[in-house]
Amino acid sequence: MNAGAGKRTSLAVALALIGGLEIAAAAGAASEWLAVCGKCISPTIFAKSGVGTANARAEARITRAEIEDWCANWQPGDGNCVPQQLKSSDLDKVYRASADCPGGRITPIDGKTYQLAGKWDNSDIGGGRSKWRDGSGRIVGRDNASGGLAISQQWEILCPNTAGRTAKSAATAGKRLPAAEYAVGQVVLARYGRDWVRARITGIRHSNGPAGPQVSYDVSLDNGQRGIVPASMLRAK
Repeated sequence: MNAGAGKRTSLAVALALIGGLEIAAAAGAASEWLAVCGKCISPTIFAKSGVGTANARAEARITRAEIEDWCANWQPGDGNCVPQQLKSSDLDKVYRASADCPGGRITPIDGKTYQLAGKWDNSDIGGGRSKWRDGSGRIVGRDNASGGLAISQQWEILCPNTAGRTAKSAATAGKRLPAAEYAVGQVVLARYGRDWVRARITGIRHSNGPAGPQVSYDVSLDNGQRGIVPASMLRAK
């Protein structure tokens, strides 16, 4: 096996790259974004306030940079992609999301309000991520068409310290949640194959592992990769 293949193999094992909704178009290694759909251009956040509080807010906008990254990812080599997407995208539109983190409520970019309803099991994509109930009491599916994981991603941006918790989850009742070793926005070094690459923490997840509650981190690497990793694959810069 050559060195390049070995690194790719190591990365596949060590860095759980997110697919579909969980790998929205890259908006720059140090940027945060709001998920729209599994194959949509995701707007980059330019303003954020009240993170983790009852009045958490974020505003985002699509720019040429997001369009160029999206085209490179989804239509590589297509010289018409950027001009076409620039023409069809509203670069003046502001996408807004807000949340009451302690109350478990979110109003994502679709303008509707949803209530936290626990977390998804591991039988399909999005296991361990937040599950949501709409205004009619129905659970929002985690498939691309339903958009449940897009809501999850926005919740993780607005409420990073509660993103992995469920509403009175029986699985975590009586157990102490481990403290996060790193903070959202913190610059760290992340393990990438045999190397350590500069990265930024973009989200914190609490979940139940074989040994009980555990913390993992959404990271955005300077080399353009994104993933979810445990603290053991990170170190302070």
